[in-house]
Amino acid sequence: MSTPPSKPQTGGSAGKAPSTPNRSPSSEKLYKETVKILIGPGKEAYSVHKELLCFYSDFFRAAFNGSFKEAIESQIELPDAEVSIFEAFQTWLYARTLLNAEDPMDKPDRPVYHSHPILAKLWIFGDKYQIPLLRNNVTDIMHAKVEKDNNTPVKAIKLVFENTLPGSSLREAIVTIMAHKAKLSVTDGVLGTHFAEHWTLEAAIDVMDKAASAWSSDLPLSTLPKTERCHYHVHAEGEHC
Repeated sequence: MSTPPSKPQTGGSAGKAPSTPNRSPSSEKLYKETVKILIGPGKEAYSVHKELLCFYSDFFRAAFNGSFKEAIESQIELPDAEVSIFEAFQTWLYARTLLNAEDPMDKPDRPVYHSHPILAKLWIFGDKYQIPLLRNNVTDIMHAKVEKDNNTPVKAIKLVFENTLPGSSLREAIVTIMAHKAKLSVTDGVLGTHFAEHWTLEAAIDVMDKAASAWSSDLPLSTLPKTERCHYHVHAEGEHC
């Protein structure tokens, strides 16, 4: 039988996979069986423990526990996935971290997270393959990076708007961050010509609409609204942070 259809990138709610960190997989048989994941057009092969992968992903659970050929062969191809993004996901899967360990500046007292474009690609990967906890972790880290480094996600805007639909929690998060934290100037800010390649018209309109609301509020300049972190998360019905 054919591969189960991938989930549209809607930014919707979670399914059975956990969306909060307080749920952990059972240690029984967790590392007993592996499956092979073939990444990209070059079909680079990765072995991943089946129970761990299926616990966090509804997509892979359906693929490897049903009557599809993937379950029979214990192998699946992801031709559109990027090797670097899958490797970052694999690190998250086993270590539950989004730190960029390859960055020479990464130190125990000053951790360095992946760039905003990499984080956005991880969120999109988590959306397509139904991994809600990964998506929630990504939005948390995006906010943490902005507050820690004052580094706005301008280089991820076009990527986000081209790979998500209106109503996506990632869109809302990135629009809010840009509206409140970025310098929205066409001369020396993120709306200048040197950042033009990172924008879409829809993104610019959404950010300016949000900024107009921010300017009319009582929030101090460059201050994010005190929104509950869970506001940008995806959860199954009845589940919350």
